[in-house]
Amino acid sequence: MKLSTVIEGVISLCLLLADGLPVLEDRVPEIIGSNRVQIKAPTGQQLFLYCEAFPNCAADQTLIYWLVDGSFPEDAASSGRIVEMEVIHLEEESILQRSLWLKNVTSEDLTSTFTCVVTNAAGKAQKRTTLTHKGSDSCGEKS
Repeated sequence: MKLSTVIEGVISLCLLLADGLPVLEDRVPEIIGSNRVQIKAPTGQQLFLYCEAFPNCAADQTLIYWLVDGSFPEDAASSGRIVEMEVIHLEEESILQRSLWLKNVTSEDLTSTFTCVVTNAAGKAQKRTTLTHKGSDSCGEKS
């Protein structure tokens, strides 16, 4: 089953559950900050990737999730080493935040694309994050 089909089904279900409630005009969600990010990451250490967005509709009708090279983290080969954290609602639910925890950055992660997806009935927004190698800077040495 295609990922987009699953997401569309979940959004439709959310809209059906909200039937009968007053509906605000939904707008496409907005990522806070850049939609493309490159981070220098030292291998062998943990790293948190953050994604924040304005849902632009009811927070309970907006999904925010991470993908690793197009797959859910729990379905990826790195399952268990890369963990999607719980959604946090900030500013009275006007901002959604979800983090991705890389317990131990590996060389494989340096060739991966980490995508935060925020979607609602009006559309979706994405933030793509890639990693580059950051060597140790101890004693003035650079790698």
